[in-house]
Amino acid sequence: MDATTLTLRLCKAQIRLECPLSLTRTTPLETIQKFPPLVQWLDTLDTQTLNANTNDKIVVDKITIQSIDEFGSGKIGFLKFKVSATHTQENKQLPGTVFLRGGSVAMLIILRTSVGEQRKLSFQDDSFVLLTEQPRMAAPMFNMVEIPAGMLDGKGEFAGTAAREIHEETGLVIDSSELIELTPLDGPQGLFPSVGACDERVHFFACEKTVTDEQLDQLRGKLSGLRDDGELITLRLVRMCDLWQQTHDMKATTAMYLWDRWVHKQCQ
Repeated sequence: MDATTLTLRLCKAQIRLECPLSLTRTTPLETIQKFPPLVQWLDTLDTQTLNANTNDKIVVDKITIQSIDEFGSGKIGFLKFKVSATHTQENKQLPGTVFLRGGSVAMLIILRTSVGEQRKLSFQDDSFVLLTEQPRMAAPMFNMVEIPAGMLDGKGEFAGTAAREIHEETGLVIDSSELIELTPLDGPQGLFPSVGACDERVHFFACEKTVTDEQLDQLRGKLSGLRDDGELITLRLVRMCDLWQQTHDMKATTAMYLWDRWVHKQCQ
């Protein structure tokens, strides 16, 4: 087992980071420590530990790396580890399995055929929403319908990543200034879809585009995505008012709710 000691910047707590030699032969501990999602995870742990009161204090003393998945570029994509964490007041070990993948963005793309069309709540709106259909082996579903989404790059830049993902997955060119911020800003930057084991925070945006009927026809069934990276994406169009019935994607349902909140706020 290869190991090192990490010292958290603010609270000065020390954590043993260990990893099997079979993994560090190809991915050294120095590289693992620089993985942006791990850096953010440790920063959040540092802040939580510093601000915890006596009744809520949790001590993390060890992180054991269990698996590392790399992208084709050689960069770490996913990290799975076990945390040794103790609730000091109760003297209880806490569940500590963590799947680390970092933040992501999700985009509600609304396509309208009339200029200046009045915004409506989602269940009243018959404008089209642009969706992606692709295999998702975690489900496993061969034709999962979702709103466009993608992982953050190492810079953690939300709007720029969203605009790039829209282009990669749909072919639409959208400037980041056209994106409408939907994610609540009073808290962590993003919403946690599976916080029981995963660190992912999803940051939500919406975008409204006026298109012609011909452009709509060109988008229907279009093949898209980064094919060389295994993204086998087909584009789908669904009426906004029917979206909740057309997908099992939680991001789509959340985006609809956040959109309705935003529209309601604009009307006040």
